[in-house]
Amino acid sequence: MILVLAVLLILLEHDTFFQCCQSESCNKTYRSFISVVLALLGIAFSGYSVIISTLGLVQGPFCNTPTGWEYLFKDTEGGYLINYTSWSQCTEPTNGVKWNIILFSVLMALSGLQVIICFLKAIAELKRILCGTYSVFIQPGII
Repeated sequence: MILVLAVLLILLEHDTFFQCCQSESCNKTYRSFISVVLALLGIAFSGYSVIISTLGLVQGPFCNTPTGWEYLFKDTEGGYLINYTSWSQCTEPTNGVKWNIILFSVLMALSGLQVIICFLKAIAELKRILCGTYSVFIQPGII
């Protein structure tokens, strides 16, 4: 899907599309539309990353315990995050709980930031498309 959108963006740069569209504002509108589509895809994929990171953080790490390898904290509903004494039950990997918490927290934060940025980009481009805030250039000699 992203390849198709990339090809469309390249085609928009060529003069054949510009001749077909007959105006520069039409060309800009199509570019803005593709930008909105890409921003919406960014929201979808970033939202997916936020959800998966949250689930990984709540479930806890897969670690070695005295009873074997398991998701030791899966039934705590994230309660292990504030119960530091239970972290010592994971013997392998070393510092696995800390690594799990740091990794998924950073992923959640960055994905959440990406959702916000993509949302703002989509809103700005939709405003440009719907309200027509593109400036019109008048070429000398036409009037």
